[in-house]
Amino acid sequence: MILIFDTSILVDLERIKKETIDRIRKLSKSYQSPAEITFMSYYEFLRGIKLKKPKNCEESIEFLNNFKVIRVTLKTAEILSDLKVKYDKLGISFSITDLMIASQVIENHGILVTRDKDFEKIEELNKIIL
Repeated sequence: MILIFDTSILVDLERIKKETIDRIRKLSKSYQSPAEITFMSYYEFLRGIKLKKPKNCEESIEFLNNFKVIRVTLKTAEILSDLKVKYDKLGISFSITDLMIASQVIENHGILVTRDKDFEKIEELNKIIL
């Protein structure tokens, strides 16, 4: 299985948050393939760069482009619709962004690394919540 970083992890890494970096280093000993990101995490991080207009915008984009981005497929849409219907029926609401991230992680048999505790509720999702 491959680690797939959520947006919260990307932000921590870019900000050089020591606690997150230390946890990622420990994880990388067990999961040696380079971490990847979902299309939605790429979008969220890029949007954040553009909204905040950091003085190091080019460096932030360069950092983001170090990650392989998982592509959206028709299977992603199928998983997304299944998750949306299931959790709506259970009365548990998620943002479409979180469900999209979960769908891509599930489709690619990955493990989502995140700080977002909302992902705990998605049973189908392999995750590590820091």
